Amino acid sequence: MAEDLESNLATYKLQLQQVEAALESDSTSEELLKLQHDLDEVIKLTEDLISAQKTANPTPDPSTSDFPERKWAIGDKCCAPYIRDKCYYRGTLEDMLVDGTCTVTFTEYDHTEAVPISQLRPVEMATPRAKALAVGLKKRLKTKKEFMAAEREYKKKKQQKKAQRIKALEDEREGEKNKWLSFNSKSFSSKSSRGKIKKSIFATPEAVEGRVGVGTCDTGGKPMTSFANRNKWKK
Repeated sequence: MAEDLESNLATYKLQLQQVEAALESDSTSEELLKLQHDLDEVIKLTEDLISAQKTANPTPDPSTSDFPERKWAIGDKCCAPYIRDKCYYRGTLEDMLVDGTCTVTFTEYDHTEAVPISQLRPVEMATPRAKALAVGLKKRLKTKKEFMAAEREYKKKKQQKKAQRIKALEDEREGEKNKWLSFNSKSFSSKSSRGKIKKSIFATPEAVEGRVGVGTCDTGGKPMTSFANRNKWKK
């Protein structure tokens, strides 16, 4: 028993190191923070058990030890296996059924379950909390390899999303550039009058002798259009 506790303690400490390493990459993960807290607790409890066993005899496992048959009665304090982790927890015997089972309300969980009467044990035989925690942790803890694989997958997906975003921005810019080029091409096309600059009659004439505002409406520097006087028509 002592050897098992020492081995478990070493395993818990290794798992704690793995969790702390994972927290460096994701320090806000609620699952990792909960695992870290549980591991700290189970390590402390295991160390306390090891210290206590140096001066006391180990407690037998209630699931494998032989117990003299006992007459149970409703209201008795007992311990029974909890269906989720099969560890023994303290509870109260609520009812006894004819099929050889009984109902027990677990003190720690305030939850009632039906268990075989033959599996009831005295209160002092409840599973140590350190062992109960270890059973729950075993179901949730990941190995170092699994942590690393999960971290690689997370980084891979993050890079893929970044690449997709960059490509989307490039495609968007390319589309805008093509629209601008197409619009600009149509604006200055020789087949269209759009984009042509109209010459003002007040523009500076190209000829030296030209005068601004004098001439036709097309080009400065040319004589003004002559108009003939019309005589009034008489009968």
